[in-house]
Formats: sequence, structure tokens, C-alpha cells
Amino acid sequence: MITKMRQLVSRSLIATCVVGTVILSGPVSAAAMSPSPDAPQLEESPALAQENWDAAVSGTDPDEAIIRFDKDRFIEQLGEQESDEDDVIVLETDILFEPNSWELPEAAAAKLEEIVQDVPEGATVSVTGHTDSRAVPEIHDFDNQELSEKRAQAVAEALETQRSDFDITSEGLAAAEPAVTEDPENPGTYAANRRVEIRHE
Repeated sequence: MITKMRQLVSRSLIATCVVGTVILSGPVSAAAMSPSPDAPQLEESPALAQENWDAAVSGTDPDEAIIRFDKDRFIEQLGEQESDEDDVIVLETDILFEPNSWELPEAAAAKLEEIVQDVPEGATVSVTGHTDSRAVPEIHDFDNQELSEKRAQAVAEALETQRSDFDITSEGLAAAEPAVTEDPENPGTYAANRRVEIRHE
């Protein structure tokens, strides 16, 4: 008898829960499915004719759309950074070298010859490499000091090839003598310090 009563109570509770769920969820679902009378009615989009689709879709030639980086093209701007001293030529290393590299691009030698064409024959020339204060990424096995030395040496060797009359020396100073005060809000200040200077007497 007690067992039958328990079964009856359990069935009654289950039936009550099911009915309550249907009652609660029924109107919500209906409201979700039926738009409010006050809601703005959406107009049907007009059918697009084939010529409209053709006008909307444009073909692209990847070779023309992609701007390819050509470092040799930027070499033409090399040496345009001004110096306070008349006997100093400043070479922007962001133009002259790839990041964290000291390999000169092919067009650099001819441009260097053009840059130093007004330097007197037989001049004493010193080439000095400079970096900004940020450390070289750890993936490389050199630091800013070595980077500045290697870049100065690369420029000195190119000058020796173009102007054998020069008496050339080279050195690297890393970030010891910045051209400008570096400002984290202004990346150009770091770029200005990444340079190779050619000084002649």
C-alpha cells in the first residue's frame, strides 16, 4: 500500500513538472516566433539582375594588387638623413640593411660611390656603426656591439672597392652615442639612431 502511494505521488510530481514546463515554454516560444505588431516590417530585397552582380564583383590580378618590397628601390633614398657636421655622411641602416643583418644589397655599392663622390681624393675616412638601445632578439648569436661593428665593416669594404684612394678605418659603437633621445612613443627616434656614419678629413 505504501509502495503504491509513493508511486502515485512520484507520477503526480512528474506530470506536474511536465505540464509546468509546457506552460512556461509554450508562450515564450510563440512570442519568439511571432513578430511584435509594433516592430518595423522588413521589406523584401529586390532581385538583382545579372548585370548588377557582374558590376558588384571585380576581378583582381594578384601581381598588380600586391605591393612587393624591393629594398634596392629604397637605396635611392640612402644618405638623405641630415647631419649637423659638414664632414659627416649619415647612412640610414633601415634602408641599407635588413633587420639584424650586415649584408649589403646589390645596389648599395653604386649608391655609396655616388654619396662619397664629393669627398676629396686621398681623404682619411672613418666609418662608424650605431644601433638603437633595444637588444638584438635572442634568436641571434650576436649583440648590438657586434652588429654595429659588422655593419661599419661592410660599408668600409664597399667604399674601399669604390674608392681605393681613401684611407679607411671602421668601428662599432652600438648605442653608446645616440643621435637623438629615444622616445617609446616615437619609433622614428629609434630609427634615427640606427645608422652608419662616414666621417672624412
